Amino acid sequence: MFSPEILLTLNIQQQLFTDPRRIMLLKAIEQTGSLSQAAKQIGVSYKTAWDAVNEINKLAPKPFLITAIGGKKGGGTKLSAYAVRFIQLYDLLTQLQQTAFNILSDDKVPLDDILKATARLSLQTSARNQLYGTVKQIQTSDVAGFITVLLCDNQTELTVYITQSSIDRLNLSIDKTVLLLIKAPLIEFQNEDEIGNENCLSVSVEKITTDGKWSEIAFSLSSGVVFYASKLADEVKQSALTVGKQTTLFIHPQHIIVATLV
Repeated sequence: MFSPEILLTLNIQQQLFTDPRRIMLLKAIEQTGSLSQAAKQIGVSYKTAWDAVNEINKLAPKPFLITAIGGKKGGGTKLSAYAVRFIQLYDLLTQLQQTAFNILSDDKVPLDDILKATARLSLQTSARNQLYGTVKQIQTSDVAGFITVLLCDNQTELTVYITQSSIDRLNLSIDKTVLLLIKAPLIEFQNEDEIGNENCLSVSVEKITTDGKWSEIAFSLSSGVVFYASKLADEVKQSALTVGKQTTLFIHPQHIIVATLV
């Protein structure tokens, strides 16, 4: 199995700031409360440990170590709150590095867009439908309005209701990549005589899965984009849906959630 070891090293002003060895030393200091004990724990000399923490303190924007001299507890060394948070961030970045490299083997994950890659790395939602697209039109008043999103098939457009404050908070603009989230129960399928609403899509039934009470139906556009709807099994039966049948989906603009990187 291809599993390279990824080591995170941070430099400041072209000088070594932290690397895995120095992080081990800082964690040992926090654990033992002593620089000399921390040095023994990770197998380095006291001078090497002293030089390392001295360089860290000189380069860091805030002190990493707090030293107490004498007193009832005999003094000691501990990490500052800033250093503790820095180590947490370092560990998080290390984890993200490894996870990011792991998606190399998954050809379904695009690596040409930061939102798509980030969503695959760290974003998990309960929404059955997660669709990538780009903003093509923004029409809002001072309070709310609609945006038009072109899906990744470069054919299908969805209209999404959104407030002006959300547009500002998400920093939405034309051609910005977004992720649309739609829960399966909110997708409706309807008869041809009911067509006329926004977000009506001509689809074919790809698969129906049921447990007797609930059914999940997979619908596909001619472009290959798949939507999932969840309905009571009796409702699906009454609709006479079968695999291969052509029908029309309706997605209300207010039932679509927009996510993006800001």
